[in-house]
Amino acid sequence: MLDIKQADKAVKALLGHVAKQGDSKSQLMEEDQTVWLIIATKKFSDASKAKPHRIPLKHSIVAPDAEVCLFVKDPQKDFKRLLEEKQVKAVNKVIGVSKLRAKYKPYEAKRQLCASYGMFLADARVITVLPKLLGKTFFLKKKQPIPVDMTKGDLKKEIARAIGSTYMHMNTGTCTAIKVGLTSQSAAEITANIETAMPHIIEKIPRKWKNVQAINLKTNDSIALPIFNSLPDDGLSRISNKANYPNAFDEDEEDEEDEDEDDE
Repeated sequence: MLDIKQADKAVKALLGHVAKQGDSKSQLMEEDQTVWLIIATKKFSDASKAKPHRIPLKHSIVAPDAEVCLFVKDPQKDFKRLLEEKQVKAVNKVIGVSKLRAKYKPYEAKRQLCASYGMFLADARVITVLPKLLGKTFFLKKKQPIPVDMTKGDLKKEIARAIGSTYMHMNTGTCTAIKVGLTSQSAAEITANIETAMPHIIEKIPRKWKNVQAINLKTNDSIALPIFNSLPDDGLSRISNKANYPNAFDEDEEDEEDEDEDDE
């Protein structure tokens, strides 16, 4: 089982590292980075699904000012009217499949669309046709559309749940990355998200904890900090509580300095 205290130590180390890097004038850092939970399994998954698993979080990782785009069935005007009737104000843009196919066919149009919104939702009934229409850009940027049930009576609640959750995209490999926080959040908020999400994540993994090889935490460009490792005999082992996470970053920075000296 995951030691949440160890996860909290890793979160604090990551945030400290980001703050330190942000203070350095020699590096250009993003204002806000994603904190990723990296799950490594022992056996390959044999299924890649277009529909991701919804994982609840204690604290939303969608910025309050982020704009949300919704892909829907045709005609899109019917869904715009539906959102107005249900008083759903969290969606900023509605795009029907026909409009998506006609207006956003060029690569540059898809790239601009991807960059224009912080999150993409989609009517669950069209989610399977979107990968071909959107291309690789959305998936490389980790902005895959999230399915929502547009037939729900309480559509406002359904949309809010979608925006307030994170998602587990199953692939055919042994590694899965799940967003669990933002570097603008506090360590307590990110740790609470991990604690809330873990039971739901493990539930979606075949053979549950027995199939988990390792769990790591990282930001967009940091090294990965281990918070769980499995023993070779399938026994479960926590990372030593003496793990010195700050030193891991120090070693990483020393390696970068050595590379710079070699370049000179």
